[in-house]
Amino acid sequence: MNTKKLFFGTEPLTQYYILILRIIMGILFIHHGRNFFNAADVQGTADWLAKELHFPLPLLMAYLKMGAMFFGGILLIIGLFTRIAAFLIMFTMLVAWLAGHGGEVFGDGEMSFAYAAVMFTILLAGPGGLSLDKYFSGK
Repeated sequence: MNTKKLFFGTEPLTQYYILILRIIMGILFIHHGRNFFNAADVQGTADWLAKELHFPLPLLMAYLKMGAMFFGGILLIIGLFTRIAAFLIMFTMLVAWLAGHGGEVFGDGEMSFAYAAVMFTILLAGPGGLSLDKYFSGK
């Protein structure tokens, strides 16, 4: 193998890197949003949003948060509406980082900030060649 290609010629492999990133992040967000269908867990999140963060419409916000993570994770994995899913998850993570962790980059807010940064990267990069977005676009 050519070492120059190994270290500097990754363009043909980029679609695989994006796919790996989409799958890993999708699995993580499905895990975090898996309680979308559990009314007691959603209510617990809504109570926390109301009492701790003073969010308006906390039950709606809880469903939006968990829905963005669960369904967004599925969309990331299959590569369908990838940029929309990445934006919704990124927005959710930015709200969690700013409202829930006071914008603290190091410490408690680190994961929310890192997740938002990865979602921003996927938003900019797009779904890659191995995605349903690519298949349906016909390009």
